Amino acid sequence: MELLAATGDASPCEAGFNSCSLLLKITDSESFAVDGGAVLDTIFHVLMIIAAALVLRWLVNRSIHRIIKQVTTTKGPASISDLADRLASSASRREGIVGDRSSQRADTLTGVLQHVTSIIIMSVAFMLVLSVFNVNLAPILASAGIAGIAIGFGAQNLVQDYLAGIFILVEDQYGVGDFVDVGDATGEVVDMGLRVTTLRSLDGTLWYVRNGQILRVGNSSQSWAYVVVDTPLPPSADVDRVGEIITGIAEAFVGEDEWRGHILEAPEYLGVVEVTIDEIKVRLGVRTSSDQQWAVGRELRLRISESLREAEIVNTSSRVYIPRGTGGPAQ
Repeated sequence: MELLAATGDASPCEAGFNSCSLLLKITDSESFAVDGGAVLDTIFHVLMIIAAALVLRWLVNRSIHRIIKQVTTTKGPASISDLADRLASSASRREGIVGDRSSQRADTLTGVLQHVTSIIIMSVAFMLVLSVFNVNLAPILASAGIAGIAIGFGAQNLVQDYLAGIFILVEDQYGVGDFVDVGDATGEVVDMGLRVTTLRSLDGTLWYVRNGQILRVGNSSQSWAYVVVDTPLPPSADVDRVGEIITGIAEAFVGEDEWRGHILEAPEYLGVVEVTIDEIKVRLGVRTSSDQQWAVGRELRLRISESLREAEIVNTSSRVYIPRGTGGPAQ
């Protein structure tokens, strides 16, 4: 009899404080307590999973933001950092086009990585919610695995392009406004994404280059440039006199207010660099800010050619000396 009484008084709820025992105390109905407790426990588990996913996503996004900001604001080599004050014109030109490059790179990378991590975290949370409702996840996971393999084989190039774009941004290889040579195309970067870089060449052609296909990059707009001015002379020219004229032109050029801020070091007259049966070639080198290299080169060539004609060292009326082996578009 005591065993039957103990069995009859047994609670249908699990031991301890839970939804079932709470409802049983409130309603004194065993069936309602069991059913209602199961519903409340399920809702509680779902809410806990969602809350944990949201907190985890917030923590991960915050960490990504801090890490990317630290990576994209890392200073460059000391040799480049020392020229920061002298390169204000180059930096202001890029900032005038697209704003702060470090901020742009940080925003782009942060947005992409946060989007990817959010998808992963929410997908796992969705799977956990399904498991709360006793849904068999094995077929879903198997189907997702097969679909992932198929998509992976079909989107290899796409993944390669996006990964290459991420590294280009992280390493700041180039940005909008830079003049670059990427192998198959050369021109000014007018748009840059994680998959495609858009270049405008000197003849106006707009090139779309996949980031995954860029194996090497030559950037003519980073930090500083070295302008090489080669002057062809007739074989009979007085090289010493030519050197004096060119040196005087370079010194006067550097002293002008219009150009002084763009010259980083004193010009170097390197003298004769090539001698052939047709000509003697002398060279002048000038280190300038990257965005003024072509203007500096054009101005120096114009002044040197005019001065040599005035000095009657080069007589263009009788014969024109054209250097051999030169080519490429004028900058």
